[in-house]
Amino acid sequence: MKQVRALRTRRLILQAAADEFDRQGYAGTPLTCVIKAAGISMGALTFHFPAKQDLADAVQAAGIEMTRQGTAHALDLPVSPLAKARALALAIARLLEQSTMVRAAARLTRERSADRPWTGAWLMCMTELLSRAHEEGRLRGEVTPEAFVESVQFLITGIEEYARCAVPGAKGGGTAVCRAARAWDLLLYGAACTNRAG
Repeated sequence: MKQVRALRTRRLILQAAADEFDRQGYAGTPLTCVIKAAGISMGALTFHFPAKQDLADAVQAAGIEMTRQGTAHALDLPVSPLAKARALALAIARLLEQSTMVRAAARLTRERSADRPWTGAWLMCMTELLSRAHEEGRLRGEVTPEAFVESVQFLITGIEEYARCAVPGAKGGGTAVCRAARAWDLLLYGAACTNRAG
């Protein structure tokens, strides 16, 4: 019973911290905000996470794991590498839209020097998929996979910020996923070979 309560408290702390780190960033989030949001004491917080850095590390690790799972799901789709790359970009956009844990992990990666960056959960896979698409002749010869990936990184960073600032419950063409899909299709329009579909 004690273990179950401890696990529940730990999850509560992690979610409260993710919400605060997502909204205010690492430097802008004092531990007092986290304990207030979680409805716990400072003693309960420091029992699980002795320092703010430990808490941020745990939030980042949780967000990275969620992103890895989303990446794995996109990679399992029985479609071409270019279609998988699109599915991966949309999966990342969906996670950023729906999960403060993932958004917090992305923000913490930028704001702290981290050994395990959030982009490591998806960026290499994206690069490999676009490299395979390039080898298959699905991208223009002058469009390098690296240049395409750089554009995708800018797209994902923009989607992260949009998801953070968007009105909750936005529907239709205003969702992060819809915007990511439109932006991807525009990127592909400029990068794809005209005689190949992707």
